[in-house]
Amino acid sequence: MDFKMNERELLRKFVAGNCPDSEKELVLDWIEENESNKEEFAKVKNMHVLEQLQLFGSEEKRRRNMHRFIRAAAIFLLFITLSAGGYLVLQHYSKPTTHIQQEPRFTYMVNTGVKGLVELPDGSKVWLNSSSQIICPQKFSDKYRELELEGEGYFEVIPNKDWPMIVKTSKDYSIKVTGTSFNLSSYSDDDKLIVTLISGEVSLIGKKQNEEIKLTPNQELVIHSRQPKLSDNVDTKKKTAWKEGILIFENTPMNEVVKKVERWYGVKIQVEDQKILDYRFTAKFKSESITQVLEILRISSNIKYMIEENIVTLKI
Repeated sequence: MDFKMNERELLRKFVAGNCPDSEKELVLDWIEENESNKEEFAKVKNMHVLEQLQLFGSEEKRRRNMHRFIRAAAIFLLFITLSAGGYLVLQHYSKPTTHIQQEPRFTYMVNTGVKGLVELPDGSKVWLNSSSQIICPQKFSDKYRELELEGEGYFEVIPNKDWPMIVKTSKDYSIKVTGTSFNLSSYSDDDKLIVTLISGEVSLIGKKQNEEIKLTPNQELVIHSRQPKLSDNVDTKKKTAWKEGILIFENTPMNEVVKKVERWYGVKIQVEDQKILDYRFTAKFKSESITQVLEILRISSNIKYMIEENIVTLKI
C-alpha cells in the first residue's frame, strides 16, 4: 500500500517513542511487509535524528555541531544497526571544559518497548534492551575503551588484552573486559547489578572497596545491597533471551515482573493492592501483546487488571 500522510505521521510517532501501544503492532507489521517500507522507516528515523541538531542552540553553534556531527557520522552511522522494532536516538553533548578540549561524547538511547544494536568505535557490538543507553566517546583513548551503561546491554567485545574495555555503571561498579561476550543489567531504578558471562572473562571492580571479582564462562554475579552472589552453570540462553525478543519469568517476584513489563511494552503499571507484590510469576512470551500477557497473569494468579491508554492497574 502507499504510504499516506496519516500513516507517515503514525510512523513519526513510533520513531519518537510516542506511538500508543495499541498501534505499535500495526506499525511493526507495516515495516515488515516489504523492503520499501523498511527503507521508508529508515528515512523517517534518520530525519528524526537530524532534527535533534536543531536543539543545539544558536545558528553558529549549530553549524559547529553540524560539522562535528557530519564528521562523526562518517564513522558512527556505519556503526548503528536497527531491527525493525528497534530505535536509537543519537544525542550529542560535550562536558564543559576550560583549557582542555575533550573528545566529543555521544549518547545512544533506546526507548521503552524497543531494542537496538550499536557498533562501537573499535568494532565491538552492544545490543541495548528497552530503556537503556550507552555514553561513548567518538574515539576511545589509547589506554582504555571506556564507556558508560545505564540499563541492560549484551556485549560482544573485540579481543585485545593490551586495550581493555571499561564499562561504568551507576552502582559504584565497573566491568573490565579484554575480549568477551557478556550481559550486564544495571538499571538505576533497580537495586541489583547483574553480570552474566557467556565467553571469555570479565572482572567486576568496586570503586569504593577496591574489590575485584573475576568471572568465568557460564557464571553470573548478582550485586544486591553491595552483597555479591556468584552462581555457576547458569542458563545463558535464558539470561540473554531478551535479545531475541523473548521475555521469560521463572518464579520471578512481582516487583521485578512489573518493572520488566513496563520497559518491554512501554506502559506504566500501578499496583492497587500491595499484596500483589508477594506473588511470583512464571511464563514465557515471544510476540504476545500486553493484553495477552495480562490475561495469562490473571488466569495464573487471579490478578485483575484494567488498561486505560498506557496505564495498567493491577488489583486482587
